Amino acid sequence: MIATQKILLTGTHITPAVELIHQLNTDTDFHWQISYIGRRYNSSTSTDPSVESKIIPNLGVKFYGILCGKFDRRWLPNTLKGIPQIFSGFFDAYKILSTIKPKIVVSFGGYVSVPVVFAAWLLGIKSITHEQTKTLSLSTRLSTPFSQFIALSFPHRSANPKYVLTGNLLRRDIFKSTSKKYKKYEGLLKKTPLIYLTAGNQGSQHLNQNLKEILPQLSQKNLIIHQTGDKDFPKYKKLSTTYPHYLPTAFVTTDDIGWIFKHAHLIISRAGANTIQEIAVIGKNSIIIPLPISQQDEQLKNALWLKRKFPKHTIIIKDFDLTPQKLLKSIQILLKKKGPRLKIEAKPNLKLLKLIKKL
Repeated sequence: MIATQKILLTGTHITPAVELIHQLNTDTDFHWQISYIGRRYNSSTSTDPSVESKIIPNLGVKFYGILCGKFDRRWLPNTLKGIPQIFSGFFDAYKILSTIKPKIVVSFGGYVSVPVVFAAWLLGIKSITHEQTKTLSLSTRLSTPFSQFIALSFPHRSANPKYVLTGNLLRRDIFKSTSKKYKKYEGLLKKTPLIYLTAGNQGSQHLNQNLKEILPQLSQKNLIIHQTGDKDFPKYKKLSTTYPHYLPTAFVTTDDIGWIFKHAHLIISRAGANTIQEIAVIGKNSIIIPLPISQQDEQLKNALWLKRKFPKHTIIIKDFDLTPQKLLKSIQILLKKKGPRLKIEAKPNLKLLKLIKKL
């Protein structure tokens, strides 16, 4: 008889959380009852449903959405507006944890995770905080005193005994090679390169607009998959009638991402930690446009890490330098190059799961 354990996940960095859910569901040592606390909305100033509120329930996991404010270092009024939600978020998290009584909490960062980790500490529930980036985020630093372990994706200079190097959890879906949605284009790809531009879960109007300006030139000889984000999708969907080789989508599902990664000749993206590490594992030509307002200049550091790994296959364009002409020129340069030759191993990283069991 396999013992049952209750575990609660939290955080806004959804990619490694989804992979951990897959690992927990296939674990042979325990039967895991999984719950998730995430944001109800994308931010304290938005009423758009959060990404995790749409993805997590589809995995068969009970989702609890809470309102939670954040320290917005770019815009003080947002911080002031979110202060009441910081307290309400803590009380909501405390109430949920008191009801569920999980054995352990695993945080994947973001402002929603801090009150959850703190509430768990007050209730005597052990927790692990997983950090995906090279630098420790504010949420990780705030959670450190209340967590038993900080699971790091990259080595850290500190000798803090709480720090354990586990590496990141890349979604297994990037190693799949099938797609019902895009399979019909495989014949076209024998002569036509695939360009994939991802504007992130919430979309980037700046990236979207720059691509739009060069669509007339690009769509003549390339197949383009463009992940626009929800807000911009209706506008870009109309363009697909003008450019038949242009395929916009609001969001790329796990059913399709592996096919796109396998067939893409070039990926254009922001420099989020998970996306950068996925590009590195798969081995692709890439144009990286770091988000200029990321904390501790995190995205530029991520981009430079990829550039050092694949110097001949990575072009970094700073956001304020991005123009349609510069983007087009960079695309043309990388389309002439074959991607890095890598031996790809589709092997899950189980180090975090082992740490959970140890705790």
